[in-house]
Amino acid sequence: MEFVLSFPIRVEFGLGISRRVGEIAKQKDWKRTLIITDAELVRAGILSGIKESLESNNIEYSVFDKVVPNPTDISVEEAAEIVKEAKCDFLTGVGGGSSMDTAKGSALLATNPGRIGNYENNPFKNHLLPLITIPTTAGTGSEVDFWAVITDTERKFKMALGQSPPYPGGPYLGAVASLIDPLLSRTLPPKLTASTGIDAFSHAIETFTARDSTPIVAPLSLHAIRLITQWLPIAYANGEDVAARENMMFASMVAGICENYANCGAVHSLAEALGGIYGTVPHGVAIGIFLPEVMEFNYIAVPEKYIEIAETMGENLVGFPHYEAAREAVETVRRMLEMLDMPSTLKEIQIKPEDLSEIAVRAIKTVEIPGNPRKITEKDLLAILEEVYE
Repeated sequence: MEFVLSFPIRVEFGLGISRRVGEIAKQKDWKRTLIITDAELVRAGILSGIKESLESNNIEYSVFDKVVPNPTDISVEEAAEIVKEAKCDFLTGVGGGSSMDTAKGSALLATNPGRIGNYENNPFKNHLLPLITIPTTAGTGSEVDFWAVITDTERKFKMALGQSPPYPGGPYLGAVASLIDPLLSRTLPPKLTASTGIDAFSHAIETFTARDSTPIVAPLSLHAIRLITQWLPIAYANGEDVAARENMMFASMVAGICENYANCGAVHSLAEALGGIYGTVPHGVAIGIFLPEVMEFNYIAVPEKYIEIAETMGENLVGFPHYEAAREAVETVRRMLEMLDMPSTLKEIQIKPEDLSEIAVRAIKTVEIPGNPRKITEKDLLAILEEVYE
């Protein structure tokens, strides 16, 4: 058994905790920040408490609100230039995974040379500009992981950039502090609640079953699966349920931490490949379409783990033959997706059938593929794509 456990991010979790941002900046003697977010959150007034906290602690700020779904290298580099011009000494990422990833990329380029694409497969040497992450969705877990997914606009390819600390105290692609405030997710619409929640669900399932999964991951990922199974339908049905929002934010955070110590697999490979070509398709929607079919492909490779997933989701498997018990995890996930009214086919989200081959070609090249618990080929990926097309 061999693994490395390094988690240098300070996490503060609780109702209203986002209003601590100014106090933390003052304690660190930081003076100016760029808030990286999206225009919709600005219009919704989500930033009001964060701004008040910064103002009351005499922290100067400006707002970059051009974050887009499936963030691009162009937006990352634009934000990084503003950071340098404004001479910010820290960044604040507020929003979903797109805001978190844009903030990480900008923090990287603020202290390291070149363009963001230079770091797709190359390590960086300098610590990021200090970053505070404040999530408003329970989905990506990007607020606490060492990854950022950025679309290369020329290639139409989603680059997965990642770096955990290469040595104690070394540079990593992540925040120095994360303020996780469930109250910020209360206004998230039902469809976004479902799709972001399913992304977190997939992180938990994929890291638990991954080929490189370590013993530290199993209890965390299973706990996230249990919480999401219980609380996501409630959050979807009633966004004002604070207990549901709190448990979903916690589960998303836990699943995000798991991503630091185990890879995902073909679900995320396919979703990212599709998202590179179809930039407007929400990541969680693509995840929901691919998740059950990839599980169908994988369950015979790790049946014991799939049995644990089904049992964690509340299934009584007494009397089931071994592999039928394992496959029940797939059916339980399908039922959950149906409960959340998630799209189940690529045709529903206007994917062109002639693009399926290209999606498979791109998916096999992603960094997540080696984590898939069953060896998978480009031909297998294309078969999955064809199965979920309609």
